[in-house]
Amino acid sequence: MYLSLPLPCTSMRTMDLTVMSADGSSLPIPLTVNVPKFGKFEDLHKALVTACSLPEEETLLVTEVYNNRIIRFLEEPTDSLTLIRDGDKLVVYRLKKDANNSPLIVYMHQKLEEQFISGKSSPTWKAFGIPLVSRLCDVENGSDVENLYLKLLSSFKMPTEFFTENLENPTEEEATDKTDTDGTTSVEDTNSTDVKETTESLPDPVLRLYLTDDRGNSIEAEMLKEKPVNKSKRLNVLARWPVKELDVYDTCLLSSLPEVSKSGTKRPQESVSLFKCLEAFLTEEPLGPDDMWYCPGCKEHRQAIKKLDLWRLPEILVIHLKRFSYSRFMKNKLEAYVDFPLDNLDLSSYISYKNGQTTYRYMLYAISNHYGSMGGGHYTAYVHHGGDRWYDFDDSHVHQISQEKIKTSAAYVLFYKRLVD
Repeated sequence: MYLSLPLPCTSMRTMDLTVMSADGSSLPIPLTVNVPKFGKFEDLHKALVTACSLPEEETLLVTEVYNNRIIRFLEEPTDSLTLIRDGDKLVVYRLKKDANNSPLIVYMHQKLEEQFISGKSSPTWKAFGIPLVSRLCDVENGSDVENLYLKLLSSFKMPTEFFTENLENPTEEEATDKTDTDGTTSVEDTNSTDVKETTESLPDPVLRLYLTDDRGNSIEAEMLKEKPVNKSKRLNVLARWPVKELDVYDTCLLSSLPEVSKSGTKRPQESVSLFKCLEAFLTEEPLGPDDMWYCPGCKEHRQAIKKLDLWRLPEILVIHLKRFSYSRFMKNKLEAYVDFPLDNLDLSSYISYKNGQTTYRYMLYAISNHYGSMGGGHYTAYVHHGGDRWYDFDDSHVHQISQEKIKTSAAYVLFYKRLVD
């Protein structure tokens, strides 16, 4: 007889996200949540609501950000979480609930960077930072759009002491540029043509906002302060920063985004006891609409409940751990560590019908291990040889192994024999 037991703890997935305020009241907050590995977007939303202690008057907007722009809004509650990859970057925006369901306004940022082409410097606008999002409910014209943008940026503003210190204590390089060795001011001899070219190449000293597409690639029109705003659809705004503003705000903090699950990051290993696996095996399971049971009495397919019970136990009990998981979207090997007893597996409390059998206790005498993945792998075995002696069988290689080392996350099939009272 063998039991094929599920691994209940392996259904969870850890995800890292960034939470942004929609009113500039706080800096970005890194957040980690646990969600069902094969769950839906609504499961992620519920976990975020709990983790954020979200008040009744707020709602959450979950997005995927790539190349400094929003490429996807995760709004469909029934979509599978398997559509989110470990390398994706998710940003969650806390928005005030709006009875009028006002459209969103999305701000993207650009700054001027020097590029050298064929040895010649050429200033180019480059995207940077996390998009900022709010609602259009209190926005009427271009001036409101700019004021809202500055409000959203307010939490990124550098402390005043930072500027005071820099002004009072210029760097050695700055001091050298201003004064030469004899204490007189040094001015380079520059002809008018060079001055004109230099002036024209400098960025605009004023922050300018432009209407753009959802990618921030094309500029449709500049946002004029007195011009009314079309509030019938989402507004995408591109902000081009003057150089001086880059020192006023913490652009590094504005640009920091973690991956959903960073490659190489060591997560705490999932673990579950063998008894939890057994309880999951014996739990009632409602059959879904695709697994209707045909009732021989009424001659119709009906939704039913499936339940398994243990009535008798054999001399040799083989327990198979279901490490291979299949879903509509993916196949996966479950690497959870299962903690199983070695000398005294007592199953007496799990027997539904006790027929006078002398004992329900078992001792482990062998383990079959699987290393690898769904595509391929390697099997080894640990075998008990009396006392505390265990041996590791790996193809043609056999050597003794410590009893403390036989429990691993590679355990796949467990072999038990009944103890004699």
